[in-house]
Amino acid sequence: MKNISFIILLGSLYGSVSAEYISQKNLFDFLNTKQFITTQFTQITTLASKERKVKGKLMANRSGKFKIEYFEPIRETISADGKFFYKLDTELEQLDVVPQEDYFDGTPINLFTSSVEDLKESYSVDSCTTTDKIVACIVKPKTEESFLEQLIISFLDKELLSIRYTDSFEQTVDLTFEKSDWTVFNDSDLLLFIPEGIDVVYH
Repeated sequence: MKNISFIILLGSLYGSVSAEYISQKNLFDFLNTKQFITTQFTQITTLASKERKVKGKLMANRSGKFKIEYFEPIRETISADGKFFYKLDTELEQLDVVPQEDYFDGTPINLFTSSVEDLKESYSVDSCTTTDKIVACIVKPKTEESFLEQLIISFLDKELLSIRYTDSFEQTVDLTFEKSDWTVFNDSDLLLFIPEGIDVVYH
């Protein structure tokens, strides 16, 4: 399976926490008010001074399910249904299926799929600062074995603005979000469409 370290790797709005009140103490509670998210993103991955830029769409909810569609210059879809992880590569004409288990522990997607209890157990918030109405919080994993080294999540007013993180592969990933929608969607929206002729590989 090809390296998937670039995964971001994100409804109803419950509660009344707004970005101006996001702090080191309540960041995870604020994220927990976002039970669903649909958003477009641009991802720039930097490794050894080389950049890779892709665009995509993310849908996720806090039942542990999500779908990430990558567009140009690659055509891949990554999803999870709470039991299995799926990676569809239409160029290779292959669908990889892996038991989900703890596959995404310590990865940024957890910010949008994990319960607030799991977030607090897995991560700590070092600080939150506000500059020109942008709230930026530094998040670090509590275990040394984590995929993440450090993550910075930023908000402008009530909207998710960006995520920047470094990982154990010494990559730096910058994600900028647009057209974020927090309204509820059906699980059927997360289903993969598998074209004819695709080889299915179980791991």
